[in-house]
Amino acid sequence: MSSSTNVIWLENDQKEPIPNEICSHVALFTNEDACYQFVSSLPTTLHGLTLVVIDPTVSTNRIVQLKQISAVYILTLSELKPQINNSIKIHGLFHDRQSLKDQILSDLNRSKAVKPGFLAGLIAPFQGFYFLLTHSSTWSRALVPAIVFTLILLTISITGIWGMHMLTNRLIEKYTSRWTHFGIWLLRIVLYIVLMCLSLIVALTTAQPLSSPALESLVRAQERNLKYPNRPEESFWSSVWRSIRVAIISLLISFGIFILLTFIELFFPPAVIVTTPMKFIATGFIIAYDIIDYPLSLHLVGVKERTPWFKNYLWATIGFGLAMQVIFLIPGAFLILLPAAVCGATRIVVAAERATIDQPLLHNDEAI
Repeated sequence: MSSSTNVIWLENDQKEPIPNEICSHVALFTNEDACYQFVSSLPTTLHGLTLVVIDPTVSTNRIVQLKQISAVYILTLSELKPQINNSIKIHGLFHDRQSLKDQILSDLNRSKAVKPGFLAGLIAPFQGFYFLLTHSSTWSRALVPAIVFTLILLTISITGIWGMHMLTNRLIEKYTSRWTHFGIWLLRIVLYIVLMCLSLIVALTTAQPLSSPALESLVRAQERNLKYPNRPEESFWSSVWRSIRVAIISLLISFGIFILLTFIELFFPPAVIVTTPMKFIATGFIIAYDIIDYPLSLHLVGVKERTPWFKNYLWATIGFGLAMQVIFLIPGAFLILLPAAVCGATRIVVAAERATIDQPLLHNDEAI
């Protein structure tokens, strides 16, 4: 294996030759066990190997778990589901050799990407909005959150108002006193207001999770625009359930932070000078955490990997969150601009991954 070898190519039944453009960078294996033994024998200080799995029926989970492997590309020419567990290392699922070859060449020739910082996070939502504005094919998907919100709001409010109207009508028919009628009318107005508020809360909290498949589709569209390979797709219900879990966690963390800071203000009022900006920053971080969840989930970043991810890209996350807070101050902007925010979050995650894996894949003096 030379110092220019970058790719571990695993293909049990080699039906086609490896393209000449990447042949000199490839270590070919036709046996999963031999491939595992070889990669595991390499020094753990070597990072950045790309594993290419041509046969999707081969289980390579133990190879994927090795520290030497940083990226995994899977070529599947059929509808067979790859026999590889979900992993953050899976950087592409391809259906033809040409796109696979192009991606490998792109990785081999790509220069080192810059780690996203505060400014990158700050401008990311506006870049996402520009992407949607210039790609008309995304407009129908971008409208899904607003449409879902409107349908939920109208369904709950109209049904509820009709039910409250029927209930109060029965009370009016039952009692004949003028003052009683006046009280029932006041009750009806109060019930209408409470019902509209509850409808608004329910619509706001459920529209985003129910729109998650459309938002994840926008993530994939933004990745394709950035010439970044898409991941295996997630089922509708798993996508919705994951989005609900993240939303609940975000709400619980938000309430916890605000209660703590409010108690500090009550017991030590001068602290408001510090706690007020802390609330603003904390809110921005929670918003960013919720939105960045979409591309992170598609990149198969688990709960354990998310804590170090947000720690490593803290400034980019804060910049993104602060920009979103300012944008969401516009009435109704949350649902209209949420798709742009998701596309902007995708740009941050892709930039972060490229900053990690864009080091020459194995151009290393320690190579064997």
